[in-house]
Amino acid sequence: MKNTIKVKNYFIPANIIDAVRINRSPLYFCPLKFGMKQEWFESWFDSPYYKLLYRHRDETEAAAFIKKLLEEIHLEKGAKILDMPCGNGRHALVMAEMGYDVTGTDLSERNISEALLNTLPNLHFFEYDMRNQLNSNEFDLVMNLFTSFGYFESEEENRRAMQSLAQSLKQGGVLVIDFFNDNSLRKNLKSSDFTAFENIEFFIERKIENNFVVKSIIVKDGNFKYNFEERVQLLELKDFEQFYSPFGLVTENLYGDYQLNPFDENSERLIIIARKKND
Repeated sequence: MKNTIKVKNYFIPANIIDAVRINRSPLYFCPLKFGMKQEWFESWFDSPYYKLLYRHRDETEAAAFIKKLLEEIHLEKGAKILDMPCGNGRHALVMAEMGYDVTGTDLSERNISEALLNTLPNLHFFEYDMRNQLNSNEFDLVMNLFTSFGYFESEEENRRAMQSLAQSLKQGGVLVIDFFNDNSLRKNLKSSDFTAFENIEFFIERKIENNFVVKSIIVKDGNFKYNFEERVQLLELKDFEQFYSPFGLVTENLYGDYQLNPFDENSERLIIIARKKND
C-alpha cells in the first residue's frame, strides 16, 4: 500500500509513523488502538513523551518508601503482593528483591513490555485493566501506588476498580492506596509550567474542573505538536472508604508522606492502610 508502513500486520499511514517517532528513542506504537477513541491514560501512558516528562522522579525515595512501608505492615517474606497498576515494574522489582512473590499488572502495553525485562522467579507481569476482576482471595497485600486511582469518568468504573483491588485480597490482607491529599493539592495547585528536554518542549496547564484536577500537556517536538491530558478525580478519605467498605475493608492507618509521618489536612499525600476483615 502506497505511503503506508506495515506494523504488526497493520498498515499505518507513513505520516502517522513519522509523527510519533522520536530521534533518540525506539518507536512505541500500538496499532490495535489506531483509529479508535482512547481514554487519556491509554494514549498518554503509552506515549514515549510520558517518560520524558517525568524523567526526574525520585526513584530512590520511592524505593525507600516501599521498603519502609513493608516493614511497618510486618509482611512475612514470601507473601504474595499485587502491584496494580505497576507501571514499568520498577517498584514491583524492589519488592521481589526483598523476598516477596510479586505480580504486577498494567493497562499499558509499553509498560508491561519494559517490566518483562526484569526476570526473577518470584516476579510476574501481565497486561490488565484494573476495572476487571482478578482471582479472588489470592494476595496478602495489594498496592495501588503513586496516584493510580480516580482516572475514570463514572462512579461505576471506580467501584469496579476498587472491587478488583479488594476482592483480590485474602481475608486479613492489606490494601495500600497512595494518593494526593485533596486539601493540599487545591491550596497549592500551580496553574502553568514549562520544561524542555533537548529540542522537545512541554507546555503544561492545570485546573480543577468538575471535581477533577486536569493537566493539559502540549508537546512540541521539532515541527510536530501533540496534545495530551491527565484527569484525576479529587478524592478524600471518606470517598475511598465509601468505595472499599462494601467489600469488607476498614481503615487501619493513615500516613501523610513517603517518610510515613502522620496524616493531617496539610500533608502532601494521603496514604491509606486498609485491612480486609475476616468473615
